[in-house]
Amino acid sequence: NRYVNSVGTNECVLIVSPVDGLSISAFASANVSTLATNGATKAIGYYNNADNTWTNYTTSTIGGAGNFPLGKGFQMATIANGTGILSFTGSPAATNKTQAIINNDAANSGAGTRWNLVANPFPSYINGNTAAGATNFMDVNSGVIDANFLGLYGYDADGIGSGYTVYNNTSAARRIAPGQAFMVASDNPNVGNPDELSFTTAMRTTEGDDDFIAGRNSENSFELILKLYEGDSEIDHTKFYFGDGLGLNLDPGYDAGHFNQGASLMSRLVEEDEGVGLVINAMGLESVNDVVAPLELNMEAGNNFRISIGTFNINIGTNVYLEDNVQGTMTLLNDQDFELTAENELSGVGRFFIHLTETVLS
Repeated sequence: NRYVNSVGTNECVLIVSPVDGLSISAFASANVSTLATNGATKAIGYYNNADNTWTNYTTSTIGGAGNFPLGKGFQMATIANGTGILSFTGSPAATNKTQAIINNDAANSGAGTRWNLVANPFPSYINGNTAAGATNFMDVNSGVIDANFLGLYGYDADGIGSGYTVYNNTSAARRIAPGQAFMVASDNPNVGNPDELSFTTAMRTTEGDDDFIAGRNSENSFELILKLYEGDSEIDHTKFYFGDGLGLNLDPGYDAGHFNQGASLMSRLVEEDEGVGLVINAMGLESVNDVVAPLELNMEAGNNFRISIGTFNINIGTNVYLEDNVQGTMTLLNDQDFELTAENELSGVGRFFIHLTETVLS
């Protein structure tokens, strides 16, 4: 039995059957009193990264859907005001499983995406990152996941469209719940020879965490979070993490590209920038008071917005300045928000920078 969010905008849960041999049609029939429907449409859907679409099964298509494939994710939702419980019946997977992944953004002239919806195929937790266990999903699959996006991209399912939260080696020990689905990025555009993502029995563990639904775990392992607002609505954020042994260039498994590369607020690598907008920018501890990081803002002309510090867990003497080199201003975010109404469309990097320093700037 698994808890699944009730139906609602941006509230579906990414999940798959954690047992083998379960017919999708039989699953829908067994959960008819709980699974959400809309006319003939069932709240069971799959993702196609060749054209970036979601498709839900209907009463006419579900009969030919076959069994849930282990390791492939689906979207699901339960009826409003129900128990939220869906039941999965089948045989526990007892051997290693693989799931093909492909970058259909590069392979399909930009019509698709790099993102693949995959899932823990076991009815047990598995170690997700290095802190969780010696054998873990990220380390085992580091060779087939795009190094700019090496992590677990869990859908927030929070009803406000926050999108995806990244769990990687900047997080505390992260273990993936039975049947939990998430996105991973592929850098292989060879459709005829996709990479194989591995789920091994050695990843399994008796320890566990909550699922990836926003607000259902309170972990906050990031050191500095900048948030972007329009009015009182938070529309995006970017995060900075500091740890021993990290650099200003790409640290796979620590730095993480934003799920949406056209997002409103991102940062960039300080050195050897590869053109990837980051939601997590990881650096060495020595950079806490001595770094200037480029910000990327993408906003329509006429939009009024503000940037503020959301979380501040770095040295108390660290000053966080936002530089706008068009206006020639330095805003100390420790004391006040940066506010601007964009006269022209904002895009890319080069105008805005974050300065972390112990120096007081004019």
